[in-house]
Amino acid sequence: MPETEVLIVGAGPTGLTLACDLIRRGIGCRVVEQNPFPQIGSRGFTLKPRSLEILDDLGAADRIVAAAQVQSRTRFHLGHPLLFDLRVPPAPVSERRPYPNSLAIPETSTEAILRHRLAELGGSVEFGCRLVDFRDDADGGVTATLQREGVAETVHAAYLVGADGGRSTVRRRLGLAFSGATAEDTRALIADVHVEGMDDHEAVHFWMASDGHILVLRPTPHAETWQAVASLAADADGAWPDASLEYLQQAVTERSGRNEIRVTDPIWLSVWRYNLRMVDAYRVRHVFLAGDAAHVHSPFGGFGMNTGIQDAYNLGWKLALVLQGKAHDSLLDTYEAERLPVARAVLAESDKRFSATTPPRFVRPMVRFILKSFFAQQQRKDRNDHPTYRASTLSHDLVGRRSPLHAGDVAPDAPAKLATDATPTRLFDLFRGPHFTVLTFGRHQTETVGHDHLRVYAVIAPGRPTPTGTTALLDPQGRIRKAYRARQDTLVIVRPDGYIGLITHNPTDHTMRAYLDAVIPAHRHESRP
Repeated sequence: MPETEVLIVGAGPTGLTLACDLIRRGIGCRVVEQNPFPQIGSRGFTLKPRSLEILDDLGAADRIVAAAQVQSRTRFHLGHPLLFDLRVPPAPVSERRPYPNSLAIPETSTEAILRHRLAELGGSVEFGCRLVDFRDDADGGVTATLQREGVAETVHAAYLVGADGGRSTVRRRLGLAFSGATAEDTRALIADVHVEGMDDHEAVHFWMASDGHILVLRPTPHAETWQAVASLAADADGAWPDASLEYLQQAVTERSGRNEIRVTDPIWLSVWRYNLRMVDAYRVRHVFLAGDAAHVHSPFGGFGMNTGIQDAYNLGWKLALVLQGKAHDSLLDTYEAERLPVARAVLAESDKRFSATTPPRFVRPMVRFILKSFFAQQQRKDRNDHPTYRASTLSHDLVGRRSPLHAGDVAPDAPAKLATDATPTRLFDLFRGPHFTVLTFGRHQTETVGHDHLRVYAVIAPGRPTPTGTTALLDPQGRIRKAYRARQDTLVIVRPDGYIGLITHNPTDHTMRAYLDAVIPAHRHESRP
């Protein structure tokens, strides 16, 4: 029977992110996708700053940035008249925030870049391979039945991850409830088409018609196509229209009030139904759910692709440590504990944004004042959309409530120089990889804890001695110290996923060892500076 350490079902952004993360950590995995070819259709269209930081860590961010663009302008129309032009200037790149803006990029492009990165790492996607069934074995692991071109294959995996979307086979086989609601009377046609007659090809265009229906035309970066979204309406008999170019053209003409706008040459057409659902368990023994398999919500707010990528990134390092015998299986329970509250908050926020784009008719005369402020606020909010894990058992916060930085927050980036040869670097580059990162400040001597997943750096001013057992980072202008609000003896431990695991200004001789014993009690005491 073929064996693999992790079987990933689904090759969307969630499954691909997890595969890239596992393979670079030395974990064997298979990625199976029931579709015979990569999917077409833009679908998700936004990557937020935290997701870009993750893709940077995986080595894919440069290609993402090249294929995407910042869309900071939206034109809102109430029928033919322009209601307002919303411009939110892009935030500047800073030392702490190398990716300060959300980027517009079709999901298909994100998937293609992640497949390319996966191939560079030595992995691949098995297209046309369907999960038929699986069982959780009493002696450990999962036995799954796969099918390709009518031929069945049985495979054993230590863990199985369902990243197979809202209609997840894995979730259904587990028998988990997908609690929430489906609004049967709220549907939309989504398409990738060519558009003629637009006088502005740089902005996103949003129309709100007098009958309450909406239309959105969004230009695809570096392409001649547009993503079109048009709300649907059932006819008098309750029948819903099919996804067709004819219906889309009618919606464009009626809702924009402009006959010269023509949609042609559709690449992809689909119907979306409003679903707001999530599971109440992300793990059942050796099986996990991630991405849309665990939660689905409104497309407004651009949460879907980002939440899935962040699910995968949270799970990857934990699976790796457990499979390598570096941590106890209980570490995997923190995946659900950390990510389920994030999904719950995302569902609430996406529903709020959806409601804001479809206000009741009596409110529409005031919509200029309501929507402009709301959308400007949301665009700025998305720039700081970094979910935190402050309540996690993996977050040991010893700095007090008034501190602006806590355990469970994303560790800030900052420039630095390696003291050995003054080579310029940045913290994100030092965090990259499967290890925990320790930053020490001042005179405190970090206790010797041998661990092959640990890197220890002493942040010092030029001319100061380097503590024993550490690598010195020069911080001549105090930028690292400022980013971490560090004091004389501050100690920071950064998790493999870039979150602060521990922060204290008054460490003892055993603070670091105590944290590692609590988080990864199976860690081995081997020296690896």
